[in-house]
Amino acid sequence: MEQVQRFLIKPITFLILSAALPLSAFCQVAISPETVITGTSEKAAASLVSKRVKTSDTASLLKDEPGVTLATGGGVSSLPIIHGLGDDRLAIYVDCMCLTSACANHMNPPLSYIAPSNVSSIAVKTGVSQVSYGGDNIGGIILVESDHPVFAQQGEGTKGSGSVSTYYRSVNQSTGAAFSGAVANNNLCFGVTGSIDHAKNYKDGHGNTVTSTYYESRNLGATLALKGDTSLLTLKAGHQSIPNQGFVNQWMDMVDNNASFFNLGYKDSFDWGKLDATAFWQNTYHRMDSGEDKLPINLTPPVMMPYMPMETRGIDLGYSLKTEIPFADKNILRIGNEFHRFTLNDSWPPISATVGSMGPNTFVNINDGRRDRYSLFAEWESKVSEEVTTVIGVRDELVQMNTGNVQGYNNLNMAGMMITNYLRDANAFNAQDHTRNDNNVDITALARFEPTSNASYEIGYARKTQSPNLYERYAWSTSWMCSGMINWYGDGNGYVGNLDLKPEVANTLSFTADWYDNARKNWEVKVTPYYTYINDYIDVNYYSNKTWVGGSEIRNILQFANHDARIYGLDVSGKVGVWENSSFGHGQLNGTLGYVHNRNSDTGNSLYHMMPLNGSLTLEQKISGWTNAVEMQLVSGKTEVDVLRKEPTTPGFALLNLRTAYQWKNLRLDFGITNLFDRFYYLPLGGINYDNNLAGKRLNLFESLAGQGRSFNVGLTQTF
Repeated sequence: MEQVQRFLIKPITFLILSAALPLSAFCQVAISPETVITGTSEKAAASLVSKRVKTSDTASLLKDEPGVTLATGGGVSSLPIIHGLGDDRLAIYVDCMCLTSACANHMNPPLSYIAPSNVSSIAVKTGVSQVSYGGDNIGGIILVESDHPVFAQQGEGTKGSGSVSTYYRSVNQSTGAAFSGAVANNNLCFGVTGSIDHAKNYKDGHGNTVTSTYYESRNLGATLALKGDTSLLTLKAGHQSIPNQGFVNQWMDMVDNNASFFNLGYKDSFDWGKLDATAFWQNTYHRMDSGEDKLPINLTPPVMMPYMPMETRGIDLGYSLKTEIPFADKNILRIGNEFHRFTLNDSWPPISATVGSMGPNTFVNINDGRRDRYSLFAEWESKVSEEVTTVIGVRDELVQMNTGNVQGYNNLNMAGMMITNYLRDANAFNAQDHTRNDNNVDITALARFEPTSNASYEIGYARKTQSPNLYERYAWSTSWMCSGMINWYGDGNGYVGNLDLKPEVANTLSFTADWYDNARKNWEVKVTPYYTYINDYIDVNYYSNKTWVGGSEIRNILQFANHDARIYGLDVSGKVGVWENSSFGHGQLNGTLGYVHNRNSDTGNSLYHMMPLNGSLTLEQKISGWTNAVEMQLVSGKTEVDVLRKEPTTPGFALLNLRTAYQWKNLRLDFGITNLFDRFYYLPLGGINYDNNLAGKRLNLFESLAGQGRSFNVGLTQTF
């Protein structure tokens, strides 16, 4: 009994004492988490499980990584940002599939297509990334992989494996479950996965309900793998259904999203080197409309938010062929060819058969839009000496874009009391040639220097290029209502495309110094300053404005336009062992610090959605199957804002989280409390609370979006 009491009391005492310690007790020690979250090791697998208990959003698994922040979207659809550059400025690969948002509001970003329960690893590559990782990005690359097939050992026969898990979060009454199962011999493996996530609206730190934050997501997948002596052939297929997902900072909500995919991969080793080939196809049907919370508009008499269906179909398909060829002793040549096609049809059915602002025609927003990328790259990695490694690469991409003719809800320039200019804008767009071809060249040069077993240094330069997306070039309507539907920023403004946009060209210089103990186990400090200058950065110009319905708030209609911009910043991360003894196990302090500064070089304005100074500190204890942690999230006030987009400022805040987990054989129990003191705070990258204005709660000013209040989270995972 005494042993049992000691076994339980020590971790609980640690949590209570740690929560009571002042912040200054933690600030004297260096800090740092990993850049790659992977489930291939026991430690990292446990880290992924603990993160899954807190979120159903795969992008949120990167929340604590240096240089990574998140722009608020739906409950499973936030948009990752690396060093101030996010969304389409990142190349995001899910099991080697390059996926695209098939939505004018980017409600279905690439990471929303894989459930957190199915993620085995996430790797983050910053702006100075090797050309072999991917192109058509200026901010960085995120590589996500699902669970790999596991085969039986020779002579082991047929074996089965799997897992089941469930969770609950109190802040939004979120519940979910996931399963995986596989059967395999030494050459053949077949596995299935599935998950369901459901949540109601969350409450903020004042106990108020934040509407349009509900969601439901269902995912099913299957994998068939065949292993040869040196080869691996993998076929994956899956289907996702999101029947509803609220977006509090948007005019519309997701009312249906169905996506199916096939993914074929082949890897082999030969005398001359290695081959890695992938082919994929994904088909997405997506619908937006006013959800259950977007109800009254502040008018007398009250009216309901109008029914406004919006439908898109997007198809991603492509292949990649990559080779790795060793030569001349300690040299590697990588050569590859890639193709990616994204097609999009975006149309909005009429709501009336009579002539009006939203009828009798179907509004054709993007008609047979097409974006094709043809890529070739070559990369040379050389081990110059025992201490120095260099990587030099060149990638050339041809990006071809086109779309068909469009039409408005009607063939008038005015309907009722609303000036629409449907006829004028459609005629002007249809009269132009829509074909656009961009030849984009990327160059990367990296040098790594490891003079001792306690330090490494890396300096890198990258020239990266990214072409506009289909909406940035081809969204054509200047009417207030229709331009307001082209918005993945959550700012309440309207956006108009620009056929004359040029590709963005970013020149990035970064330096990383990494100091650590010999085993990289007891302590580590990593510092990365970076500077990026972007020619033809896709920002906006003022087009017109509109007084918000039901109040006096004025929002802008903005047209995408090229400007020059600069971004520089600093990432700091680290870890240090605090104690190691039989009484309290192993204690470690981890932390991060991120700073980014930016400017539009032409106007002098701040760029949109830039995270203020922020950091995190985590004190973790491991003892006798327990893992306990106290986490502190710190964010300074956001004062640098984009005035043209009417971006709101937000005050700084500090949040305290507690978590504990116990592993007993194949059973794991997780429990945690996020936002322990139920602090009220605004999200710096949350955009505006559109629903509050719609409900007449704020008549003259859009309010920033408030974050989640206190939540009790529990999860249970059983593997077999």
